[in-house]
Amino acid sequence: MNGQAAGRRRWSEGTLWALMAAYALFFGTRVVLEHNAFQTTAFDLGNVDQAVWNTIHGRPFAMTNIEGLTNRLGTHVEPILLPVSLLYLVWSDPRALLWLQTVVIALGAWPVHRLARRALSGEEQASGAAPHGVFAQEVLPLLFAAVYLLVPALQSANLFDFHAVALAPTFFLLAFYCLETRRWGGYALFALLTMGCKEDMPLLIAMLGLYALVVRREWVVGLATVGAAGAWFLAAVGWIMPHFDTRGVSPLANRYAYLGDGPIEMGLTLLTQPGVAWEQFVAAGGPAYVWNLLVPVAFLSLLAPQVLVLALPPLLVNLLSTDGFMHQLEGFHYGVTLVPVVVASAAYGAGWLLRRLQHARWLHWALAAALAAASLGYQVGHGYTPLAADFAGTWPAVTDHHRLGEAIARDIDPEAPLAALPYLNPHASQRQQLSMIDRIEGGLPAPLWEDGYVWLDVTNGWPLHPNDLKAGVETLLAGDYGVERAEDGWLLLRRGAADKVWPDEFYDFARTVEPRPQHAMRLQFLQNKEPVLECLGFDLEYNARENTYEWTLYWRALQPLPPGLRLYPFYVDDATGQILEDTTLRPMIATVWVPPEQWQTSEIMVTRTLPWQVGSTFSLGLGVVQGADWQSTEWQAVDQRLPIRVESSDPVVRLLEGDTWARLLHVEGYEPVEEDRLWEAPPIEHKLDADLGGQVRLLGYDADCRIENGACSVTLYWQAQARLDTGYTVFAQLLDPEGRVRAQVDSAPQAGGYPTVWWLPGEVVADPLSLTLPTEAPRDVPYRLLVGMYDAQTGARLPLTGADRDSIELAVFEP
Repeated sequence: MNGQAAGRRRWSEGTLWALMAAYALFFGTRVVLEHNAFQTTAFDLGNVDQAVWNTIHGRPFAMTNIEGLTNRLGTHVEPILLPVSLLYLVWSDPRALLWLQTVVIALGAWPVHRLARRALSGEEQASGAAPHGVFAQEVLPLLFAAVYLLVPALQSANLFDFHAVALAPTFFLLAFYCLETRRWGGYALFALLTMGCKEDMPLLIAMLGLYALVVRREWVVGLATVGAAGAWFLAAVGWIMPHFDTRGVSPLANRYAYLGDGPIEMGLTLLTQPGVAWEQFVAAGGPAYVWNLLVPVAFLSLLAPQVLVLALPPLLVNLLSTDGFMHQLEGFHYGVTLVPVVVASAAYGAGWLLRRLQHARWLHWALAAALAAASLGYQVGHGYTPLAADFAGTWPAVTDHHRLGEAIARDIDPEAPLAALPYLNPHASQRQQLSMIDRIEGGLPAPLWEDGYVWLDVTNGWPLHPNDLKAGVETLLAGDYGVERAEDGWLLLRRGAADKVWPDEFYDFARTVEPRPQHAMRLQFLQNKEPVLECLGFDLEYNARENTYEWTLYWRALQPLPPGLRLYPFYVDDATGQILEDTTLRPMIATVWVPPEQWQTSEIMVTRTLPWQVGSTFSLGLGVVQGADWQSTEWQAVDQRLPIRVESSDPVVRLLEGDTWARLLHVEGYEPVEEDRLWEAPPIEHKLDADLGGQVRLLGYDADCRIENGACSVTLYWQAQARLDTGYTVFAQLLDPEGRVRAQVDSAPQAGGYPTVWWLPGEVVADPLSLTLPTEAPRDVPYRLLVGMYDAQTGARLPLTGADRDSIELAVFEP
């Protein structure tokens, strides 16, 4: 290798390590932040952390975090956790697992680069010369390494807690590379490490053995690999898992039971009844799944079927399962073992194409452009980097609430049994007796230990319903449990603790000092015509990845509130008036734990709806009702709703059904339709300053009146001078020279869409009107345009201040 070639090689190597380092730093930081923000769960960080911690303390794979199991081998066979446990001699923390997983995944780009270099330079062909020179040897392999790190299925596995199987892609790629380069010691080591990541990984290695046997003609290696992998697979799923699976909760038993009992019977079903497998494949969305799998590599994998076929075992494991989560390529970890095969086969497919068309000098540029476009395009729609369209809404935020939770976790006696909610579980999982609270049973959170602690966060009680969680806590406190610690929504209960009531600081999660709502306003709710409660504004947050909305409202009690007051935010369809979602079945957590009658007038309270999918087009409605269901008997429900008065509001607030609920915001196609109030007059063609009864001022008008055509369009600019409790109707008239009204329009402002009772003092309202002369009206005479307002109930007009008139003559329009 000459100096210039060596320089290019060093540049390529340096860039490759920079890519891996950038990936590891970004995703390592993000996944640790997710953990610190309590976004990791018992499945599977808490489960694995407890098993690894027990392993390093002399109890291999011991785990109590899945009810009914005492050993992780009953649900997954992952001997790789034995060497992984050595990491806890240096840093005994679940974050060590997250960093390890990230670094190992990042290192997978190295064998991808090496395999791509061989495939693209023709080294794997006995007589292949390097097609397309330096670009194929250095640039394209680097691009394949980048594509590998950009595959969303790989990234999602990295971010979804810790799973030993997420280490397998790197080990498999290294085994494949060692096979291609005939490094048999390395091949054996990495094949063993791959199989140690999960009980089904021997199937992937068995396919690699078949590749060695059929494609590379390595008879001894191929047969030995298939034999060893098959034996280990049968031992893992046929003996080890059933031996430790004391409750029949293993994935094999639950997810593939329709195929038969045990791996042998399941295999026979697949061979003798392929239609059963095909039906499940189609039902699981297999065609779309495969399509999305190949998109990031521009379908180049199809040009190397001898490599792509290696993906068959993990593909069938995922799509033949009855677990719907396994049918998702991203979002979980199930698609991760397909990624190395797809990217490696794409590199081999590109190499095949370059050799077939080695005289087409443009081809390497076309391949690079196609790969980059496909990878980046798929990343935008599905990925987890800043390139993704919804990235801004997915970056984890660690709050004071989370930091307090960490402090509480450190204070829990590590020798004591603990039952914790799923999101709390991995923060205190390094103990012998741990359980995950996932249901209410007999009125109690379950499962519980006979003695020990119960750790809860009422602000995120998933998967428990907020009402059930509160009832469960009350049952515990009525029994042997007491409050060990309670603050900002955190509850640590201990059997035998004396305190039965939590302190006031427990409610801090529902309070705020300086609210900064996205949409600020002051909506006052009245009882006996007196304001008792005020809404200060709201936030609306959309989670594009989950397609859910969450609504946060800020409140202030203006006086002590009566019992039974129900806050009622809801999503409504404007077109039909149908309520799409409300808080009847999914209540706001804050009001479950601290109902409005407990609010102090000195406090600002925060309530949040639970995330929910309500579609792409809806409006936000808000009301408050006293003691009745919102829509029970209509007249009774409306009668018990509190009337609303708008004191201030940046957006337009529409009051409906006798001012008993407010339409706050419309969302169309996932985008909020902003209707901001106008506080300063826009440029006006004809300025005026006409005062109507001290209530409304007419600032001027724009007009386009063509008498000869019989049409007149005018926009009036009104300004409210005071709060308008009367719904005024605007009238506009065209009068002929004899004073006869030839055309007239009567309507609430903006064609009835913005009545004067919604206006705020100082607000400017643009009000477009159209008048049309009847066919019999002459077109060769001048017309006067008069406008004004009158009470829609009484017909009384607002007088023009300073003049003995009740209308304003704007102009005379000549034909």
